[in-house]
Amino acid sequence: MIKTMMTGFATAAALTMIAGSAQASEARAAAGDAVPAPRATPAAESTSQPKYCVVDTVTGSRIPQKVCKTREAWMREDGFDPLNR
Repeated sequence: MIKTMMTGFATAAALTMIAGSAQASEARAAAGDAVPAPRATPAAESTSQPKYCVVDTVTGSRIPQKVCKTREAWMREDGFDPLNR
């Protein structure tokens, strides 16, 4: 019975949130507010330079970590040239 009540409360809360966000978006559209265009991030602007990825296994973890940077960033931050392995 408690499980059913909790499910009912969660469903009611979710529906209330969905209805509230729908009303807010309708109010903005009615007011004529324009949705701002997405801005380009610095990472998206630097697509002209190729990135080099290094996969490293951290001690004590079974999940390898992949780090991707431009050649200049590798040399500046880590003193590592990915082209001279």
